[in-house]
Amino acid sequence: MNLFQKIKSWYAAQSDTTKALLWIGLIAVIGILFRWDAVVAGIQRGFHFYSSK
Repeated sequence: MNLFQKIKSWYAAQSDTTKALLWIGLIAVIGILFRWDAVVAGIQRGFHFYSSK
């Protein structure tokens, strides 16, 4: 059994809720990767806001 078949059988055994959460998580990760510069800029703004007096 190759890796793809193991993942496929594991995925098929999951509940519908788990499958939906996996898809939402995957989409969120892809979105973060596409907007990485904006995410880092927001984090930096947050640290600058709390570190400056």
